[in-house]
Formats: sequence, C-alpha cells, structure tokens
Amino acid sequence: MAEQSIGMATGTGAAYGDGNVGSGYASSRMTAMETKTLSDGVLQVGNKFAMTGVGTGTLTIADGAAVVSGYFYENTSSAGIVISSLANATYNVVILLNNTAGSITVSRSVAGTTVTTYSVRLAVATAAQLVGQTYVQLGTVQVAGAVIAASGIVPAYTMYGTTTQLPYQAYASMSGGIATLTLANTSYDLSSFSAPTTSGEGIIVADNINNTMTVKRAGLYLITGFVNFTSGTTGNRLVTINVNGANVSSTRAAAGGGTSQTITQTALHVLAADDVVKILLQTTLAGQSASSGLFNIVRV
Repeated sequence: MAEQSIGMATGTGAAYGDGNVGSGYASSRMTAMETKTLSDGVLQVGNKFAMTGVGTGTLTIADGAAVVSGYFYENTSSAGIVISSLANATYNVVILLNNTAGSITVSRSVAGTTVTTYSVRLAVATAAQLVGQTYVQLGTVQVAGAVIAASGIVPAYTMYGTTTQLPYQAYASMSGGIATLTLANTSYDLSSFSAPTTSGEGIIVADNINNTMTVKRAGLYLITGFVNFTSGTTGNRLVTINVNGANVSSTRAAAGGGTSQTITQTALHVLAADDVVKILLQTTLAGQSASSGLFNIVRV
C-alpha cells in the first residue's frame, strides 16, 4: 500500500488506521514518523541535556528529549553519571540506541557500565565503544584525577534537531555597549554591554564581560555592529567585525561635522564552530567616544 496513516486507536484493522500493521503500531512506522517529522537530534524542549559537574566525580545531565534514528528518548529530570572510576581521558557523552537483545558495554551509564537491551540511554563512552553503534553526541567530558577537569565539559552544538516551531532562528544580542577611544588609529572593543538576550539553545554564546560572542556550530551568520559616536566633529570613524583576532569586514565613515554620528557594519560571514566574534571601533582623532552600541549575531 502506497498510502498509510498512523495515530488512530491502538488495534488492528481498518477501523484503527491502515498504518496499524500486525498486532498494532509497528516499530518501523513509528520510527519513520519520528524521523520524518522531527529528524535526528536533541529537540528544542526542556533544558536540552545541559551538562554540569566540573570538579566533581559525577557528570550531571539535565532533562531533555531527543530522536535517535527515529527512536524517541526523553528524561524528565536530571540524571547523574558517575565518572570517578574512569581513567584519565576525554570521553564522548552520547544518547545511545540499543535495538538488540543484548547489552552494549560503555565506560559509564546512569545505571552502571551497560546500556540494556531495547532501550535508548545516556552514556559516557570511548570512541572504540561507539564503533558500529547508533547515537546522538551531546559533547565530550575530560576526566582527570577521578573528577571532571576544569573546562572539561564541551557541548557538541551540532547535535540540535528540528524545533517544534518553524521557522526557528538562533540569535544573540547585546545592547548598551560603549567605548572610550583614547588614542587615534587604535582599535577598541565595543564593551560594557548589558545582559545578553539569546534564543536560548546555546548555539551562540554571548559574553558581555569579555565583549564577545562565540558560535558553537559552523554555518552562515549575519553579524551586525551598530555604534553611536558622540564626540569629535572631524576625522574618520571605523566599525569592524573581528573574528578570532582578525578583522574580516568594516565600515568607515567621515565625521559629518556634528558631535553625534551613527555607523552600522553588517555582513554575512561563514564561521566555524568555536569562532569568537567581537566588534572593534577606531577613529583617526584621539579622545573620542561611543555612547551606545548594539551587537547582534543571527544564524542564517
């Protein structure tokens, strides 16, 4: 049959929907539905399996939901994986599918050192243990001296699957930026931002202390810096997008004769995972300032 449906009352026969085969809903039909509607990956609900535990012997993984090869996994509360018995190394943190009648051995799971038969579970595993397995990677964890090392939790933001809202756009924004340009022809950060506003999934990490935004997933991004210069009536002003310490695009404008002038630099850039972006300002006259600024990044 080319046309099939699913979702009617559990049972068999035409009265329950022609997608009900055998003695009820078939696994193949359910996994096809999950894959084709949600795709594989972590879903944009709950706390999306955020990981914590630096300096302790337990990796704590927040609640979340995911689809792994069409199989639905959900944890409605945080889970702990004890890593204190593991040798010093960097391990993969995964949601592992076991669609077999035997257990799969891992370095650590919530329950111990296995993922039990016919289940989808959180696990910490070596690369060798994952060969031939089906999983979604949440990131990595580095164990050193029976605890999680400083900066030892690295999320893998390539994991995110389809959102329940279409279209979905990852973004981050910081406003209120200022700068004092003491020296001429010298680059200064647009800084002192107020608290960031983000789409919340962590693909773009805004840091208003260090004046940066870090993208956690490779892709095409629209970057904008808007600046209001409020001193100096002559010379030139420059607003620059800087990635990993290198200037990648900029807008230069001559002062218009007034003490207030706004300049916007916006550009599309292909960024790699963990690229760090900031907005730099420069003038050809010393002792100038910027009274307000906006820094936005949107994943296109």
